[in-house]
Amino acid sequence: MAIIVPSYGRVVILCKLFDWERQIQMSINVQWDNLDRTVVMIDFHRPWTWKEFDSAIEQMLNLFNSVNHRVDVLFDIRDGGFPPPDAIKHFRKAAEIQHPNGGLLVYIAPRVLVQFINSILKIMTVAFAGSGTFESPKFIFTKSLEEAHAYLSNHHTVKAS
Repeated sequence: MAIIVPSYGRVVILCKLFDWERQIQMSINVQWDNLDRTVVMIDFHRPWTWKEFDSAIEQMLNLFNSVNHRVDVLFDIRDGGFPPPDAIKHFRKAAEIQHPNGGLLVYIAPRVLVQFINSILKIMTVAFAGSGTFESPKFIFTKSLEEAHAYLSNHHTVKAS
């Protein structure tokens, strides 16, 4: 017999028959990161699909629409693994979203993934140099949630000065 219990962004299944607890987590979770509703957290867990990604982007936009101020976004991709095929097409579509409440995009990622992304960006910058068809995105990478929060706090303190 199983009982499903909601638990802060996760679904916990309590299995009485075997007297054990198992957590099932959605592949991409979207929620407010603070009580002020100024930061959205999008948390990736492998494996995930493009349908889940599109749903997460829609949820993020719904959160943007629910407030009348700037909202920064934290993408925690430490447990996200590599994206499914056709990543450039899907990420480009998401990156082109212009929302009046959209703020900074900060990625929490493992060092290896950051190095890989930076290598790809360097290759693309050299390959398309002078053609005007590629502008390297301004990614902000941090290695922990605490570092991401500190970056946002420092950025907004400097901006307010």
